[in-house]
Amino acid sequence: MTTSGISSYQLTRDEIITASVRKLGAVARGQTLDTDDITTGAQALNTLLASYRTIGMPLWARKEYPFSPTLNTSSYTIGSGQTLDTPYPVHLLEAFRVDSGGLTKIPIDIKASVDFNQLPLTPGGPPLILNYTPQINVGTLKLWPTPDSSATTSTVTLIYQRPFEYFTVSTDTMDMPEEWYNPVIYGLAVLLAPEWGISLMDRRELKEELKTYLDMAMQTGVEDGPFSFSPNRQR
Repeated sequence: MTTSGISSYQLTRDEIITASVRKLGAVARGQTLDTDDITTGAQALNTLLASYRTIGMPLWARKEYPFSPTLNTSSYTIGSGQTLDTPYPVHLLEAFRVDSGGLTKIPIDIKASVDFNQLPLTPGGPPLILNYTPQINVGTLKLWPTPDSSATTSTVTLIYQRPFEYFTVSTDTMDMPEEWYNPVIYGLAVLLAPEWGISLMDRRELKEELKTYLDMAMQTGVEDGPFSFSPNRQR
């Protein structure tokens, strides 16, 4: 048996849009879409990617970002071009601190605003707790206690889900693994169906097919790791 030896497969933005319209039965095999169809398809495709941010914590979109706290500065903006210059966290998963010369990762607790705002005022010190508030394409990160001179030699590392990259030109490929092609193609078909005059019955069938492919793809986005259980001996 001879195999290709190739394990990577990519479709461009326009190929994804054309594949989605074919699912609607609105374009024949080999037929090309006009400029207006590609434009509206690209708009819908990017809105689909934005909505897919909400369905989980995909491993491929996890990012680590280290930074050193600034003296007497407890609040930072994070995002492209911001004080912490990195794609902003859609979801902040965890954070830890490593002090200068240290070999131990010290966990930093992530607290909701209502709990963070009730923390007492302190003279300052290395960060122990943080609060993160996502906004529009940026976020605000707050540290407690306010970093003092000892904290500026520490490194705080954030582990978070970054935004998916959008399609901007026709030759862009997808910022997702290959198992997400069918969820994207069928998801786009569902979004475009009303504009192409597809009947409600056919749209329901498309949604069922989308759900099947989406469930399959989401099974690969979780982290492999063992579970351990121990008895609760407290009474």
